[in-house]
Amino acid sequence: MPPAAVTPEESLLREALDLAAQTDVRLIGREPLGAGTVAGFEVHDSSDPLIYYVDTSRRAVERETGLAAGEAADPEVRVWLHPADPHLPALAPLAFAHAAETLLARLGMHALGVPEIVAYRPGRRAVLRVPTDAGDVWVKAVPPARASRLAATHDVLSRAGIPLPELLGWSDRGVLALASAVGAPVAAVLGHAGTAGDAHEADVRADALLDEVDRLRSAFAGAALHAPARTRMRRRLEWYAERLAATEHPGRTATVRALRDRTLARWGRSESAVIHGDLHFGQLFVDAGGAITGVIDVDTAGVGDPADDPAAFIAHAVASAVLTPQPRGAGVWRLAERALARWAGDPGMGDRVAARTTTHLLGHALGAVEAGEADRAALLLGAADAVLTGDLAALSSTRDGADDAPKSRLTAPLDRV
Repeated sequence: MPPAAVTPEESLLREALDLAAQTDVRLIGREPLGAGTVAGFEVHDSSDPLIYYVDTSRRAVERETGLAAGEAADPEVRVWLHPADPHLPALAPLAFAHAAETLLARLGMHALGVPEIVAYRPGRRAVLRVPTDAGDVWVKAVPPARASRLAATHDVLSRAGIPLPELLGWSDRGVLALASAVGAPVAAVLGHAGTAGDAHEADVRADALLDEVDRLRSAFAGAALHAPARTRMRRRLEWYAERLAATEHPGRTATVRALRDRTLARWGRSESAVIHGDLHFGQLFVDAGGAITGVIDVDTAGVGDPADDPAAFIAHAVASAVLTPQPRGAGVWRLAERALARWAGDPGMGDRVAARTTTHLLGHALGAVEAGEADRAALLLGAADAVLTGDLAALSSTRDGADDAPKSRLTAPLDRV
């Protein structure tokens, strides 16, 4: 496998830490943030690997936690050691000190173990699982300025009938504590279903879940939220395409630019409704009958294009299926195909769904390229082409290479969604 290209962020990290040329530095993720990017790296030096983040967002923070260059109100670049994220000042205390234990005690619960970081988007949010005498509690760290809005969003959506986990408490320091979602994770249900039944049964199961998702989308549309959803899909398209086109690979530049141009041609004029903003099956929980009983991670919810949620759902299903070995991945492929047929075939929003699905898939492909996983990137770019052509047979054909695609920390296989 060829080595991943050195990114500008890696060069900044090596300079900031004065790393020797032979020091092993591995990119683990990169995404847009503010006016720039935030990129994570594993640094393998003489000690255990350490994770550093390089942040060129130019966003001001209350207090720097690592190295920074430029004015405090307009920093050019900063570097921090995980979990000391300056955008999430509550994260390090929650992870290492007694902050989580103190918070839970105020809520009448007793922590029974060490907090575990189970999800993290640098500069945006982190989720920690804390075992307590009342069951698992999920503690979320967010930028302090967003805590009150997120608590209010949670209240509005709950009153609209959306089955969110109970919000146990929150702090203006950027902390929210939530109970566990009710039901079984859809990812677990799909993994089990992928090994049983014939194609017709798989279609029936997929359609039943998609019916539930459509009902959930209608519930979101009826909620009284007024702030914009945090999706920024058009900006993400250009960001992903620019970086993919700049990678050194025969033919990839032309392929990516053609996909971008075809995507823009299908973009359409956005409509407005309240949406989840990042709706995929990893956010959903169901009961034994398949009804959705839990929805998590509504940080992105607000007014946006109704096509955004179906697009996120389809793209996440495709990316997960690429990473999930057969036969467990079969059910996810069928779900992706049925979702594409339903939503990209909708005469009212089909073009917009296809364009936004392709945008997400370009993002997944970029992650694969930056991890040095050219085969997986090719599968995802092929899926993006299939989405734009509406060729379900071509989308299905990406199964042929799925089992051999290398695994990545950037997109989880089904058993880790």
